[in-house]
Amino acid sequence: MDRTIAASILTVLGLGMSALVSNPAMAANGYGYAYDNGTFDSSGFYIGANAGEIFYKEQGLATMVPGVAFLNIGEQFNPYVALEGRVGGGFAGDNFRYFHIDVPLVYGGYVKGMLPVSPWFAAYAIAGVGGMQIHRNYPDFNSNNVGFSAGLGGEFTLYGGARVHAEWARLDSGTNDGYGYTVDQLSVGISWLL
Repeated sequence: MDRTIAASILTVLGLGMSALVSNPAMAANGYGYAYDNGTFDSSGFYIGANAGEIFYKEQGLATMVPGVAFLNIGEQFNPYVALEGRVGGGFAGDNFRYFHIDVPLVYGGYVKGMLPVSPWFAAYAIAGVGGMQIHRNYPDFNSNNVGFSAGLGGEFTLYGGARVHAEWARLDSGTNDGYGYTVDQLSVGISWLL
C-alpha cells in the first residue's frame, strides 16, 4: 500500500512538472504570444536597481529592519540562466530600545536560475556568495561577513525590455558576541535588458 501511494505521488508530481515545462515551450512556439519572433528576447546584458528592507534577527532582541538599496548588473545567457552582481548600502537604520543597527554595505555575486511560467512571468532562485557590513552600537560593533547566500523571487516582463521583480534572500547568519543572528532581505526593483 505504501509503494502504491508513493508511486501515485511521484506520478502526480511528474505530470505537474511536465505541465510547467511544456507551458513555456508552447509559448515559445508562438501560441498567441509572439515569443518566437524576438519580441520578448530574454538574453543579454541587464542593469537594474532594488530597494527594500533587511530583517536582522538576533537572539534576545526584537527584529530590527533597516532600509537598503542596491544596483544589480548581469548577463542572461538564455531564458533559464543568468549571472548577476550586486552592490549597495543602507539608507536608514533601525532601533530596538537602545540597540541600533545600520547596514553600510551589501554586495554579492549570484547564479540566477529561472523558470519561465509564461512569456510575462518567471519564478527564479539565486545562489552564490553574498557579503555585508553590519554596524551596531553594541558588541561586536562592526562586522564584515561573507558567505553563502540564496533566495527566491519572481519577475514580470514589461514592454521595452523592462522587468519588475520581488525577492526574498538569506544574506547571512552567524553569532554576535555569542548570540546567534540571521539577516534576510526583502526587496522590489526594476531592471532593463540592454
